[in-house]
Amino acid sequence: MTTGTIFTPIARRRALPVWIQRSLHEGALPPFLAFAVFIGIYLAVNPSLLTRFQLQTAANLVVPLAIAGLAQLIIVLIGGIDISIGAVISLCNVVFATSLSGLPGPVALAVALAVGAGCGLFNGVLVAYGGLPAIAVTLASTFIIGAIARIVLDRPGGALDQTIFTVTSGEALPFLPMSIVWLLLVCIGIWFVLQRTAFGRQIYGVGSSRDAVQAAGINARFTVLGAFVLSGMLAAVAAVLLAGSTVTGDPRSGDPYLLTSIAAVALSGASFAGGRGSVLGTVAAAITLGLVGNLLFFAGINSYWQYVVNALIIFAVVAIPVVVRVVSTRNALAKGGSHV
Repeated sequence: MTTGTIFTPIARRRALPVWIQRSLHEGALPPFLAFAVFIGIYLAVNPSLLTRFQLQTAANLVVPLAIAGLAQLIIVLIGGIDISIGAVISLCNVVFATSLSGLPGPVALAVALAVGAGCGLFNGVLVAYGGLPAIAVTLASTFIIGAIARIVLDRPGGALDQTIFTVTSGEALPFLPMSIVWLLLVCIGIWFVLQRTAFGRQIYGVGSSRDAVQAAGINARFTVLGAFVLSGMLAAVAAVLLAGSTVTGDPRSGDPYLLTSIAAVALSGASFAGGRGSVLGTVAAAITLGLVGNLLFFAGINSYWQYVVNALIIFAVVAIPVVVRVVSTRNALAKGGSHV
């Protein structure tokens, strides 16, 4: 018997909804607490975050990162890492921006999603059926996909207009940015796939114990391939929202999302060995990291310190639970008990 998530149901706590129990089991509590503390500090430094303009600006800043973090999470859950996410976002961004010159918005969106899925399919085939390491495959594909993005559009431009901005990044209702609506829909969809479908359980299972999954008669290769395709489509969604918020296509627009998407997953409590990670933790971590630059700006601190602050936040969230666990273990041993 393995200890993989797919085979180990979590202990039920009757007082909490199942989705919260599952999120806590997947390590979402530390990043969520970090998010709550960060937002408290942010509001103390800059109370105007709650105004309509600032809320919309902040939402448009963090939502693409949150969805890019979810795309990275899918690959981390199967025990891999995707170096090509930034390049995929760049390619889908310019494809969407240029497609709008001759296609209706929904068709341009479908084209961008198909391109994202195609990038994921390319990576997934080489990893799942070629037996190549995900980090090597995605690193190589970064150069290919990045070059294609610059061929499609070699400088910022495209055919985006105010209508696209309104649909992707405007206001659905006062104090409710459209980007938040899209993020909620994506989160619900990904949570449903991961927690309520056989495919989602297989993703966790492949990351926990691929041999056990294969021994159970499940096609692990197909699961890995599907995970890459799903991740590519999520990257495409992030690219479209990014294009909508900036009202332009940019072949370098995805570059900042490579390291930040990995940082968001690291802060979310997910295991880079695979099999453990949550949607809630990833989104909370991405929003925290996405707003650090704004907080430093309003606090009058040079934005170059953003990377140092991001690193300190990640260190703290990762280290504190380990310290607490070590102290608890020592206390239990000192009392003559045993640590399970």
